[in-house]
This record gives sequence, C-alpha cells and structure tokens, in this order.
Amino acid sequence: MARLDYDRWAAQGGDWGAMVTLTLGHICPPGLAGIHLNFVPFQPTEAEIADASEAEQKMLSDARRYDAEYSGYMKLMGTRPQSVAFALADSPVGLAAWIYALFQDVSDSGGAPEQVFPLDEMIDDIMLYWLSNAGPSSARLYWEGVQAMRQGGIPQSKVLTPVGISMFAGEQVRLSQRWADSRFDRITHFAEHPRGGHFAALEGPESLVADIRETFRTLR
Repeated sequence: MARLDYDRWAAQGGDWGAMVTLTLGHICPPGLAGIHLNFVPFQPTEAEIADASEAEQKMLSDARRYDAEYSGYMKLMGTRPQSVAFALADSPVGLAAWIYALFQDVSDSGGAPEQVFPLDEMIDDIMLYWLSNAGPSSARLYWEGVQAMRQGGIPQSKVLTPVGISMFAGEQVRLSQRWADSRFDRITHFAEHPRGGHFAALEGPESLVADIRETFRTLR
C-alpha cells in the first residue's frame, strides 16, 4: 500500500478474503485503519457452546450441518486437490457443475440459486475460472491453506485493529455479537441481516456497502 502511495487504508473480506483480512487485523501493519468482515472464521469454545442462547444454538446447528452436508468440496480440495483439478481444467460441464453446487449450497436461495442470481452472473463467474484455467490452482489453494493451518494458521489472540462485521442469515457459519466481543478489541459496527448468504456482495450488495461505510465512518 505504501508503494501505491497510501499511508492510510482499510481491508474488507469474506471467504478466503476474510482469512486474509483477519490476518491483517492481527498483524496491524502500518497504515491499516480498520477491517470489515462478512465472514468470521472461528471455533466456539466449550463454554460458549454450553452457554449458547437460542439464536446462538441455531448458529451452532447451521455450522454443524454445513460441516456434515455441504463441506465435501472443501475436504476434497484440502486433501486431494489434483483429483478434482483435472476435471475442472478439462470439462466446462464439470467446472460449471462444481461451481453451481456452491451457489446452491451456501447462498440464501433454498437450493435454487437461479432464483437469487441471474444466470448470466453465474455464467460470468464460471467463465472467469474457465478462460483463465484457474480451477486447478483454486483447488490447490485449499490444500495450501490446510498446510498453513497445521503450522499455526490465524492467531487466536484478540484482534486489536478496529473491525466491522456483517452477518447474513443465510451464511452457514455465523457468530453472535457476544462471541465477537470476546475476539475483537474494538467493534465499530455489527449488523445482522435477515436475508443473504455466503456471497454477500452478490446477494445483498446494498446492505454490505452500507455496513462497510458505517464501519469506517468513525475511522476517517
């Protein structure tokens, strides 16, 4: 950022971007004013599980369901990325089916993503992988991420960088503000939205942008 002549900047992320952004929050590099997350990777403690409210119990249930029913893609790519890489590079139908399943499983669409995303938007997303042949490298990213986690991964200490958090009801892995309070030193904005899932920028762009603006409004 210094090379780009920014002496003050912010970071935002969901999914893998949340992992990068959260790591930046832990590192606190010079110039980082704050971060915003629409996905927060975390593991609830035994005490949090035992003391969970009704809403938090629903969050725990959804996370367990994601792990049991929807995380097969992650487990395969995290252990045997080359097994799927050949199909992603060789077959446009295989690539389309692989990505469509993610739109189907982790969006707030009830399993019918075409009701939430225009077909052209989904095709555009698939084509970005197909034209650049990025399927194999995107699969290997999961394997490399698993290796990094085994070597320590993201620090578990409290994040000191100011943070804003957006939780969308259709996101499979969510946390409450109470749980967030124990992990972040300064939360400038915390919002829960009744609609929207893992692909917040596509499913709820207006809500996401409003949250990002509110997060950094007090950090200017």
